[in-house]
Amino acid sequence: MKAVLAMLAVVGVAAVVIVGSYVSNYNYGNMAENQVKAEYTNMENILAQGGLKVKEVAQVPGMYADDLERVAKAAISARYGSEGSKAAMQWIKENYPGKMDPSLYKQIQQVIESYRDKFQNEQTKFIDVKRSYETNLGYFWKGFWLHVAGYPKIDLAKYVIISSDDAQEAFKTGKDKAIKLR
Repeated sequence: MKAVLAMLAVVGVAAVVIVGSYVSNYNYGNMAENQVKAEYTNMENILAQGGLKVKEVAQVPGMYADDLERVAKAAISARYGSEGSKAAMQWIKENYPGKMDPSLYKQIQQVIESYRDKFQNEQTKFIDVKRSYETNLGYFWKGFWLHVAGYPKIDLAKYVIISSDDAQEAFKTGKDKAIKLR
């Protein structure tokens, strides 16, 4: 009788361990895949919003220049009339309203830098989330149960970081080149 009870206890403990491992790893796989997808979507959002912000801010200097030109023309027209000055000789010191404000370009530069830094940070976070999931898939016990539970269910190869032509070329050739500004 004691042997039967002992055997039932061993079978019960084994069943609890097996069911617990399956459920735990199934839940982990679900959480990990949803995190990979969410981080990837967030990176797309940051890239899109940052690009739009730069495009919008970059329009301001052009608008500012157009407005300055319109104000200057209006000031000249008001001062000299529609046909200009008719005097034979004039001693005039012109004072045109406003000039191009260099802080507008600095603002564009700051917007670009801020959004690129944020995007880089999110990509680094995404790389770590994906690495963690792939590492767990490769573990003996956890990986076994994740595969039994049907994970990975998403194609992890589709979830990549965003790179640049220059970076890809440097990794392909093993050589980097200076950034050409103009």
